[in-house]
Amino acid sequence: MSTSGSKRAIVLFEDHQERIDELHAAIKPLLGTMYRLEVFPLHVAPSTAKGPYEDRLAEALKDPRFGNIVLVVTDRDLSTQEWGGLSEAAVSRAAEKLGLPVACYRQKRPNVEERLTRKPGNGQLELPFLVDERAHRIITLCNGFVEMEKLLALARAPAAKKTPAKTLAKAKLAPKADAGTPGTLLAGILKQPHVATHFDLFACGDQRAISEIMRVSQGHKAQLTFEQQRRLVIALGVWLADLVMEFPGVLLNRTAATSYLDIAPDDFIKGKVQAVFESAKYVNLPFADERNPLWWRHLIDDLVTDGEAVSGRALCESKGIKKLSYCPCSVRPELHAGYYCMATELPLSDEQSSGRVSWFPVGADLARLTARTHRVLAPWIGS
Repeated sequence: MSTSGSKRAIVLFEDHQERIDELHAAIKPLLGTMYRLEVFPLHVAPSTAKGPYEDRLAEALKDPRFGNIVLVVTDRDLSTQEWGGLSEAAVSRAAEKLGLPVACYRQKRPNVEERLTRKPGNGQLELPFLVDERAHRIITLCNGFVEMEKLLALARAPAAKKTPAKTLAKAKLAPKADAGTPGTLLAGILKQPHVATHFDLFACGDQRAISEIMRVSQGHKAQLTFEQQRRLVIALGVWLADLVMEFPGVLLNRTAATSYLDIAPDDFIKGKVQAVFESAKYVNLPFADERNPLWWRHLIDDLVTDGEAVSGRALCESKGIKKLSYCPCSVRPELHAGYYCMATELPLSDEQSSGRVSWFPVGADLARLTARTHRVLAPWIGS
């Protein structure tokens, strides 16, 4: 029984002790004063054999030993005997009943087919295969949900009265999506009102999460109960972390940014080039990760436009950063890239990409597959 009652609990479902030990060793230095790892006792049979697994699990997770849970982490390949056939699906359903986010991992490195057939937005966050990377990602997710709680509370706090002149001036700063949309709510929380409409183009995947966001955002002035606020945090967090941040459109990862800016990857990481685009970085916001940085696409566009340049590479050259190479397509290097392959995670040209997968978010207009990958995987990925 943990005595760290003030710490948020990360609850782990794993039935192999050596894997528990591996994750504990990797995550212990990262827990700090905010979190604690609690292993669910799968070696102990449930108190009752009656009822569905998810109901029994949900009841067990209410035990005081778990306290304030921030994240449920589960192996996708559970084989516990005491719980007789317990699966990751049952763990996920139990967490859903309690309004808790779930992150899953596999014991073998997923291949391309497995990664692409896992449709995003299903309420489950995917964790890396390597244990050190997994531990880092778990803490990033926990920090993200905690930060989202704080930002949502601020966003829904009663606004101070403003003079008509100030209110009018602020209204002219940026166009907004229709009031009451998920994109408007998320853009407001992240203080980027310009991209509200683009966020709405990511409103696909787990419609339960989107419905939760829609219901609350449309009744913005209503007072939320603690339970409603907690579920809204999870819905927004999963939507942001599993869709918006994974599929390049509103936000770009390092490779997608190099491709979009037409700057070779080796040149993009140079200090002088990084400084040009520093103001477009996604920082000090939920799920931001220094190891895996992201950039706001619209802020990159603003920098290029304000510099009267035709590309990110041209912008750097106008600032005296010479001899930068273009970003080559990973299939045919003589072509300029511009897009991002979701299978290979490499830059891709328009000429060598084919057919966006049907369940790619509409807003992820830079997400593509190579023509060859698309032909091979189409029967499995539902394109």
